[in-house]
Amino acid sequence: MTSSPGAADGLTDRETGRVRVSDMMRRKGIVLDGLRSGTSKEDTLITGRLVYSELRPGLHLHHGDVVEECPFTITSHIKEGLSCVFFLDGEIAIKCGDRRFAFKGDQRAMMTGAAAIVRATPETFQRASLRRQHVRHLVVSATSEWLDLEGLAEMKGERLAGALLREHLADHRMVPSQRVLELVREILAPEAFVPELQRLHMEARAIQIVAETLAAIMRVDHGLGDRGALGRHDKTRLQRAKEAILASPSKPWTVDLIAREAGISASGLQRLFRLSEGHSVFEYLRFARLARALLVLRTGEANVQEASAIAGYTNPANFATAFKRKYGFTPREAWGMPSRRTPPKSPEYGDVTS
Repeated sequence: MTSSPGAADGLTDRETGRVRVSDMMRRKGIVLDGLRSGTSKEDTLITGRLVYSELRPGLHLHHGDVVEECPFTITSHIKEGLSCVFFLDGEIAIKCGDRRFAFKGDQRAMMTGAAAIVRATPETFQRASLRRQHVRHLVVSATSEWLDLEGLAEMKGERLAGALLREHLADHRMVPSQRVLELVREILAPEAFVPELQRLHMEARAIQIVAETLAAIMRVDHGLGDRGALGRHDKTRLQRAKEAILASPSKPWTVDLIAREAGISASGLQRLFRLSEGHSVFEYLRFARLARALLVLRTGEANVQEASAIAGYTNPANFATAFKRKYGFTPREAWGMPSRRTPPKSPEYGDVTS
């Protein structure tokens, strides 16, 4: 998540190749600090492709593939609404109001950097980058006005935006679906389009990401039907369990271990997953591992046998069967897809995907 939602920095439809310290200091609504002693206004802060765009009033897109050349902190303000965050590379610390968030992207496990953050009111926003690093990310943000004005259905007499924003600064960590991964890829690496259609292409995919994210949130918060909704404490425990799994999907988890991380009994944890997800804890873990295997195959960082081990399978044939059942194509087909790239070597960062 960045300061772009709500156009806090005054930039829309702008692509930047190099940002100096002085450039950032001139941006409306931005306070820059945290620089090392001796840093001058003409020093480079960021290099690479950084795009801010207001696709329509209330719907914002911010994505980048950049090198942050030095540590820095920016402070601004952000409107109420929803931010869908995807970090592929890099590590940043965020403070929104009095709540702290951490994002760490990983090409081999993109789900560790995927989240939806809800804001019920405008908040002070602070983002800190602690070192020179390569950052690739995508943020799609929608204000509460946009959510309402787009005609989203009412639920039990209440507008969806109001129901969604009831829990201020809720942090919904996600395992991105295959469809969401494709939408992210299509924004970060779009096909060649007639220039006049490029904006429409981006807007369509941004709206789909918001819709997919809302569906994921509502499945937990509102999609339980006659089985009843989860209480606040149960939601917190469920969130802790998911975060533990997504942070280390390859860890040799047991239900008891995950339950201890969540602060609940093993039977209670199974109940929460059945209610909210419709499947067991281990099904959720299996999906997380398969998602990680898909990503390492698509990026070319692992072959089929290595991906099988990452997904927790000792038999590649069983892995191939489970993988195809989940995604509709085989691991070998995923490894050979055109979007696969071989990351170039960087002496400072190791393997970096451009």
